[in-house]
Amino acid sequence: MLAGYSIINMGLLALAVLSHGKIAVYALIGVEFFMSIMFPTIFSLSIRGLGAKTKEGSSLVIMAIAGGAVFPVIMGRLSDASNIQIAYIVPAVCFVVVLYFALKNLKVKDVQLSMAH
Repeated sequence: MLAGYSIINMGLLALAVLSHGKIAVYALIGVEFFMSIMFPTIFSLSIRGLGAKTKEGSSLVIMAIAGGAVFPVIMGRLSDASNIQIAYIVPAVCFVVVLYFALKNLKVKDVQLSMAH
């Protein structure tokens, strides 16, 4: 599902960059919908199998969230240099990374729940 949604988001962002008017706006609304499962899925896959180190691993995953601080600045600079539609290439590239992560974890079928202190 993560891989499929990242591909859909790349397509929607391409549509937002290449189209105009309501179509571009609806494409951006669609991106938000298909992003809905991404963070919980990435988080769950990242801490899978850590056992007693789950608390430390989950805190590191949370601290590693740098995209919310770095990529809007890059997107803003690109928007200033060209326009906002072209700037949406930045999140499209980010979804390539999400797709890579999803494909690396594609074989995970059985997720075991465990308790950690």
